[in-house]
Amino acid sequence: MKKLMMAILVLSTVVCSLAVFAETVKTEYVVQSVTGKVDYEASAGNWKAVTEGLKLSSTAVINTGINSRLIVKTDNRAITIKPLQKGILEDLVSKSIATSGSGITIGAKANDSTVTADSGAKRSNVSTASTRASQATEDIVFEVGE
Repeated sequence: MKKLMMAILVLSTVVCSLAVFAETVKTEYVVQSVTGKVDYEASAGNWKAVTEGLKLSSTAVINTGINSRLIVKTDNRAITIKPLQKGILEDLVSKSIATSGSGITIGAKANDSTVTADSGAKRSNVSTASTRASQATEDIVFEVGE
């Protein structure tokens, strides 16, 4: 019984070790395309320009400038890093993947108005200076002297 428990303990330790090791394996990204100014931190405080074909580790710190775009490839999948992003490549990739299919866009599309063309003759609930002035004259009684 003790041997069985010991064997199960050793086996579970090996399986857990392999799982942890598999999580810590660094993914390597190959730069497919660079548009604008994109830099990576080669060493502490030393920034270098990213070029096509460059291999970057998942822990590389990337900085994309205004109107810049970085496309990296890994596992036959191309991932686009948008402008004005700074951070660890793996985090930027996961952020890009998370927002790529969400359908969220910046800006809004105006819907057709429900107001008809002849509705100009009707009163609206919007108070303007002219409507306030006309209402004010209704409150004042003018007496014309004889």
